[in-house]
Amino acid sequence: MSRRAREWPPCSGDRVPPWVIPIALPTPYPIGPVTVYLLTGDPVTLVDTGPATAASWGALEAALAARSLRPRDVRRVLLTHAHHDHFGLARRLARLGAVVAAHPYERRNLQLRRSYGLLWRQLGLAGLPFARRLALVASLRMLDRTARPVAASEWLAAGQDLPHERGPVRVHHLPGHTPGHLGFELGGERTIISGDTVLDGVVPNAVIDTDPESPGRPFQSLAAYAATLRRLEALRPEVLLPAHGPCITDVAGHVSALREHQARRAAEVRAALEAGPATVSRVIGQVFPQVPPRRVFLAFSEVFGHLLELERVGDAHRVSDRRRERWALTR
Repeated sequence: MSRRAREWPPCSGDRVPPWVIPIALPTPYPIGPVTVYLLTGDPVTLVDTGPATAASWGALEAALAARSLRPRDVRRVLLTHAHHDHFGLARRLARLGAVVAAHPYERRNLQLRRSYGLLWRQLGLAGLPFARRLALVASLRMLDRTARPVAASEWLAAGQDLPHERGPVRVHHLPGHTPGHLGFELGGERTIISGDTVLDGVVPNAVIDTDPESPGRPFQSLAAYAATLRRLEALRPEVLLPAHGPCITDVAGHVSALREHQARRAAEVRAALEAGPATVSRVIGQVFPQVPPRRVFLAFSEVFGHLLELERVGDAHRVSDRRRERWALTR
């Protein structure tokens, strides 16, 4: 359910407030460019930064120069979440004087603190072959080369209003894609800069991460994402400005489509368990039979997330030994 990057235009046009400048920055990832948003006025604010690559920095410099600005003129960086394409350049901007602000649940990822030992064990219990586990962990390590660890100067909370010349920017906690994912509502515009919460043409992966409140346990990403979708419905924004792809004006329609997709995927995961207890690896093979190597982690994250959700609601349980963890439906 994704489009090729070259067919996926960034959010722009008359639905974007005139004082908000979308800037498309190149990334080395399959999803293609990331859109960061420059809020002109005092303080000059950048929402997300792009990855820590020379190409991304050059594109950001050029976009700022087109508005008679330099990177050192950016006084505040607001991060929707701590994935590489969203915070990679934050440290470089911080060293030029910008305040970097994010949700405290993103602290570990902002500092690139990885629990590779825990992940390796989790992948082994999931039944992934040694070579695939090795390739997956190596790819994650390579991914970390496109970001630099950064210590946030300010931690944000839901409901907080950040001062800006054009009106207060309200902080919304929209977890699911990550535990500390934020959205930023522009004062008086009924517009939310929404990061990777809802995308047009791509279903955001509710990525499995460590639970920030229970270290060592996986974050219940799907339950959090379902609550976020309900929150968006309650907020009733007129437009979402996402980090990838075009602006979203039919928010209710997109939320409904996402719910339908999640229900279909849950049914597919449940069907994979109908024949008896199965490892995560076996479920991946049934749900994503042609998954390419570079997407194995996302497939693992999605399947594992649905299994955790089935367990949370009492529809599945684990049958474990020292070497493998199998999942079974609760009869």
